[in-house]
Amino acid sequence: MTGISLSPESDHFKGPSFKKTIVLCAGLILLLGAGLLLVALSLNTNFRWWVFAACFIGQICAGFALLFWFRWYARGYAAQLEKAQVGIRRAQNKSNYFEGILQNSTDIIFTVDIEGYILKFNKGAELHLGYTQSEIVGVPFKTLFVNEADERKILDMVLLTGKSANAEISLKTVVGEVILVNISVAEMKSESGQIVGLVVTAKDITEKKKLELELIKTNKLLGLLAITDSLTGLYNARHFYDQLKKEFVRLRRNLDRKFSLVLMDIDHFKEFNDTEGHQMGDQVLKGLGEVINVCIRKDIDMGFRYGGDEFTILLPDTDKQSAQVVARRIQKQFGAFRFGRTSLSVGIAEARADEDEKILVNKADEAMYQSKHEGRARITVHD
Repeated sequence: MTGISLSPESDHFKGPSFKKTIVLCAGLILLLGAGLLLVALSLNTNFRWWVFAACFIGQICAGFALLFWFRWYARGYAAQLEKAQVGIRRAQNKSNYFEGILQNSTDIIFTVDIEGYILKFNKGAELHLGYTQSEIVGVPFKTLFVNEADERKILDMVLLTGKSANAEISLKTVVGEVILVNISVAEMKSESGQIVGLVVTAKDITEKKKLELELIKTNKLLGLLAITDSLTGLYNARHFYDQLKKEFVRLRRNLDRKFSLVLMDIDHFKEFNDTEGHQMGDQVLKGLGEVINVCIRKDIDMGFRYGGDEFTILLPDTDKQSAQVVARRIQKQFGAFRFGRTSLSVGIAEARADEDEKILVNKADEAMYQSKHEGRARITVHD
């Protein structure tokens, strides 16, 4: 069985131990007995000298016992005091450690009291928001928000649920500049568990968001370039077939819908290109691309450079009669450029749900070549 340590430095020392108490009691009894004996001897002169000597020695022993006990007790008390001081120093070091982290962090960290006023600002907050510690202490938390409703929303999330709240919001600096931050707000509690305020941490993500938006724009641009004809600005043939498939899917979901395909070819283009040069030929192609964009419905109809001097147009929710109106408008606008003898031969076909993309393209192609054979510069609708 393990015994209890009697060392004054032992954790079991909580005042006098059982054995120390015995020593103390023995010393007190011995001292008291010696004192009573001296009194008795002083009243009775028949006692011999050795009795006096024994009493005197007893008093000395009792004194040493008391001295020993006080020394033991003092050592134990000193050990406990030293232990407490070590604990205080450790707590102070820990506090200094966390204070150092708080102040040296480049992130925004500050505290708010239960009434919504700022208590403490770290250096990261001063760096990003521009306020000094003396300027910001006592200022309402909502002052930092671009939209004060954001502050109420975050506080409600924390105080009603008891959980930390995270959000991307806009804060304003001392000079009115807006920065976007990823903010986290949590309760700050006392040792008894009572809410005494809030701890706010935030990371400035303004530059990160700018880079993300630039990346999105770049990817969107790259995606657009992949489906766009660089010369005319119209969509390319690959994108034409992708969109044609989608239109057939929509048509088969709703048989009451209609859509038409317009296929056109520039008459006498090769002759113009050979005599006027490739640069002028490119101007003809660009001119037709511009005309098509002007004459179709934005964000509904779609124009494509099908290949070489052939162009196609998808006209959703449009029957073949309405498609002829669009084709005539394009012919007229293109003729105004007066590119030599060039003109447009056009074929139109209306889609049917029981057909596929290949059949529709062939129908429009047949109608277009019929326009060619019948003298060019005309519109033919496939029956």
